[in-house]
Amino acid sequence: MSAFGRFKKGQLKKLEEFAAKHDGVEAYLEPRTATYDESLLLVARGGEWARSAVADRGQAATFCKKLGIPFYDAAIVGYPERMRGSKGKPAPEAPTAAELDAWFSGPEQGAEGPSDSKKDDPDGP
Repeated sequence: MSAFGRFKKGQLKKLEEFAAKHDGVEAYLEPRTATYDESLLLVARGGEWARSAVADRGQAATFCKKLGIPFYDAAIVGYPERMRGSKGKPAPEAPTAAELDAWFSGPEQGAEGPSDSKKDDPDGP
């Protein structure tokens, strides 16, 4: 919001530019607080984000529909984990498909697990 509570539509221009430059953008409506007016937060797939004040929920929803991006209420769904602590900078690189496969495949069946390793311990029971 600008001075005297009057909203300037030009404030959404930076959000429109942000959405055009980033992939996987989602929008989150932030509720009005004691210190901030209602605002629209855009979060990209990589964790980058941008925020701007909006006049009301209707304007935010119309804006998101025009851009074809998902629209959520942050008071209900919360904020995406990928933006936490990033301060508008890219999030750390996501693991590759190979790294995820290795992580989720775990030890093969019949392989020695943590409980089996104590058998060979000379100080063990």
